[in-house]
This record gives sequence, structure tokens and C-alpha cells, in this order.
Amino acid sequence: MAPPQGTICKGGAAIEMSSTASQPSATPKRCYECGNNSLDQAFCGACGSPLALNEYIAKKVGVQLAETIRDRDVLEMDSSIKVFKQAWGWIRLIFGIAVALLVLAGGGVIWKASDFWAGVDNAKRSVVDTATKSVDEISAAREAGNASIAVAAADAVRQSQALRESASRAQTEISRDAAAVRADVEKSHVQLQAASKIQPEMEAMRKQLVQANSDIQAQQKVISSSEEFVKSVFSSHAEEIFNLGQPPKDRYAILPPLSKEVRNTVVLLLLQATPIQGTLQLQYHIYVQPPDSYFNIHNLVFFFWGDPAENLKQKALSVSYFPDKGDKEIIHSLSEHDGRMFADDQPLPKFGQADVDFKGNKWMPPAPTPAAKP
Repeated sequence: MAPPQGTICKGGAAIEMSSTASQPSATPKRCYECGNNSLDQAFCGACGSPLALNEYIAKKVGVQLAETIRDRDVLEMDSSIKVFKQAWGWIRLIFGIAVALLVLAGGGVIWKASDFWAGVDNAKRSVVDTATKSVDEISAAREAGNASIAVAAADAVRQSQALRESASRAQTEISRDAAAVRADVEKSHVQLQAASKIQPEMEAMRKQLVQANSDIQAQQKVISSSEEFVKSVFSSHAEEIFNLGQPPKDRYAILPPLSKEVRNTVVLLLLQATPIQGTLQLQYHIYVQPPDSYFNIHNLVFFFWGDPAENLKQKALSVSYFPDKGDKEIIHSLSEHDGRMFADDQPLPKFGQADVDFKGNKWMPPAPTPAAKP
């Protein structure tokens, strides 16, 4: 009957070799025999050796033990054959000698018999010596096999220890990486929570930014309009020259003082347009007149000249201003009726004297009447 799988026969006895099936792993396995890496296999794809450590050790021990037993059996067989051959040779020699002696001399049979037994003893000693030598050789082979098994086992233990250390380091690195990933995920979660909390504020800021952009655009339009207005105003700067005493005389009037107590001559100047407030400037020849010496009502300028009236006719009187294009109430002419000056159809007061007949006009209300004393 054949011995079960995983056993080795020695002298008719079956020696059990324990083996456990290696569990497949999803990670690459390195062959202990040839060093080849195999994935998801129980045996090496290159040399066929088991990839599980315990099976590899069992296989190595079985191989070493089988080789040792086989060598021992061979040695025992060789020794037995040698002993048998040598003994058989001695027996044949002894028997030949005995027969020869018996043939030559029948009387020396007893003496030859003693020689026979001496030869038998010598053969026995030779057989014992040969057997002893064979046993020593078998013991030496067994010791060498045990040493090889011990070396293989130690190598397997070292590789197992290195594998465990590598697995431990890999587990440590995986744990560290997993902790880092968890920390990153937690940090991202916190950042997402913070972002969700500030989202209403960001929406409000976005609305404010949109409103600010609208305001800026409106301001830009206003600035653009203002720039256009300034350009329009400055491009419309006007300057009018009056040569008093020369036509057209309906554009000016000179009202000299009626008494010595009044020194100022009143000069009325009718402009083409109404000046913008603060832009009116009068200049006689090269002399700029003080701002408090004139004022205007629409496009009619009242100028109070402190020198003799005749001097006004010697040099030109220039008026510069920026016209107010929005003022549509323009005075068109000056005229005199019954000793009073009129702007179109509106009477003007007489400056420098009492004027009880002046009832006012649409630009200048009448002066209040002093209250009578009781």
C-alpha cells in the first residue's frame, strides 16, 4: 500500500510531514527558492516551490531527509553487498583451501579446520569493520543532512523575520498615511463648514460689489458728463468788446452822475448771453476792474465807473465770461424814454438819486417806503 501524500518512508515506517495550504493573498509573494515574485498563487510560477513559509520549510526538510535516507540506504546496500562479496570470496577461498587440504592430506583436516575457523573469524572481523565504517559514514551523512536542514530552517526563519519586519513597516506606513488622510479629510471638512458659514456674507459682499460697480459706473457717467460739461463750458468761453461812443449804441448806455456828490458813472452793457455766476470779468484797456464794481441781471451788466465818463471813450471795455446756456430769459435791447432807461419793456431805476417814480420791474422789486414817524 502506497504511503499517503506528504510522508517519507524510512525502513518500512511512514514519517508524517505536516503541511498547511497557504491562503492566497492579493499582495505579491516572493519565492524563497528562486526569488521570483508571483501574484495570487500558492506555488511559484517559475520553479514550482510553495510560496507559503511553512510549506517551503516542510518541503526543504522533506527533501533533505529523503536525500539523507536515500544516501543511507544506498550506503547500507553497498556495504552489505561489499561485505557479502568479501565474505563469499573468503568462504570460497576457505572452502577451496579446505578441499585442497582434504585432497592433499586427510590427516590434517582437524588442523585445517582450526585454520578455517580462524579465517571465519577474520572474515567476521572484516565484516564488522566494514559495517562499522558504513555506520560511521551513515552517521556523518545524517549529521551533514541535519546541518543542511538546520541551515535551511535558519534561513527560512530569517526570511520569515524579514518578511514580518517588512509587513510591520508597511503596516506602520499605511497607518501613518491613513492618519494623514483622515487629518486632511477632517481639515477639508472644517474648511467646508467655514465656507458654508461665510457663504451668506460672501453673497452680501457680492451684492455690495455689484452695487458698488453700478455706483462706480454711474459716477463714471457723471464724471464723463461733468468732463463734457467742463469741456463744453470752456470751449464756449466768450469775450465781448465794447467801444463806447461807437455803434451799435443799443448794446450799451452811459449814465453820468447828475450831481457832484455822486462820483460814479453807471455803464449798462448788454451781452449776447447770460454769464455763469462767478465767471464775469470786466477789463478797461489792460486794467482788470474789481468784482465789486459790477453786477449783472441776466445778460445786462451794471458797471460803476469811478473816473470821468469821457475816459471810457478813449479805450475799449472788454467783458469775458462763460455763457449760461440754460438761461432763456435774455434782454434784447436798451432804450431811453423820458429820461429813464428801459431793458426791453422793463424800466430801470435811476442810480445815484432819489427815484420815487420807479415802481420796480420783473427783476428788481421797488424799494420799501420808509415808515412815517409818529
